[in-house]
Amino acid sequence: MFATAASHRTIHRAAAVLGLGREAVITVDCDAQGRMCPRALARQIEGVVSAGLVPVAVVANAGTTATGAIDPLAEIAVLTSRFNIWLHVDGAYGLPGILDERVRPRYAGIEQADSVVVDPHKWLGAPVGIGATLVKDRGLLQRAFTQGAADYLEGSFCGADAEQASPSSGFVHSLDALGIPYSDFGVELSAPPRGVVVWALLREIGAQGLAQRIRRHNDMARSLAERVQAHPRLQLLQAPTLSICCFRYQVAGCTDLNRLNRQLHRRLIQDGRSLPSTAVVGGKLALRPCFIGARTDWAQVDDLVQDVIRIGDELWAHSNSRGTSTVDFNSRR
Repeated sequence: MFATAASHRTIHRAAAVLGLGREAVITVDCDAQGRMCPRALARQIEGVVSAGLVPVAVVANAGTTATGAIDPLAEIAVLTSRFNIWLHVDGAYGLPGILDERVRPRYAGIEQADSVVVDPHKWLGAPVGIGATLVKDRGLLQRAFTQGAADYLEGSFCGADAEQASPSSGFVHSLDALGIPYSDFGVELSAPPRGVVVWALLREIGAQGLAQRIRRHNDMARSLAERVQAHPRLQLLQAPTLSICCFRYQVAGCTDLNRLNRQLHRRLIQDGRSLPSTAVVGGKLALRPCFIGARTDWAQVDDLVQDVIRIGDELWAHSNSRGTSTVDFNSRR
């Protein structure tokens, strides 16, 4: 399996669950924007093939967790097609960004993926625990997960029905208009109706309503980036692609900006007005606001900038008063 260092940690877990082992995941280099480098991918695949090994899958990103970067999907798809490798696109966070026509061209090639994952509980605002996998050929899932007849399961192929029906025949049973048990598409047998929640969300808000929300979130990240670039004590670590903006507080004379920003982040969380997460971008600890909330408004962008500058200045002033160039947050208690 091939993935970048920016890929989600669950990729390695998936390799372990599949029995391939975590070491089966080969790391592919990224460019300066955190996107998979197709040339590096080609070299890695060729090396694996030359060693007599079988390349199984490439995991590309449609919005990385840390920064929201989108890999060059069309170029990657050319390689996976050439080498007959499964192309999986991780759009858990970023796939809904395709609704913003300004960034839609970056998703070119996603239609060539064999599978795409999206988590509606992230950017679409569905309850936690609702995820979806879209596949090009559902028959592959059927062949992998169908376990044969069970007379206690409605819709399984058993008894007299088994003479005329098979998992590939589209046998229709009384409880499912799809004609095939959902349990034949994955590891779960009993499962909640997760799709109903997404359906209700789309009925209530609509695709256009979601698109407007997503454009607003992307605008917030871009506006924050502009605010950061305009202030001498803030540093933009990567320009936003979607609704994530990674930046940090900086001040001349500080020898450990990572530590300073880590303590700044603790203060932000304790104050409770702004609640960004953190990420590491190019070895630098970043504050990572990700705008996905339905009620997130523009005032929160202003609040975050003000809070970061205020707390950063306080921590740095306290450090200078003690005659040090680093910060010990605990000493303030």
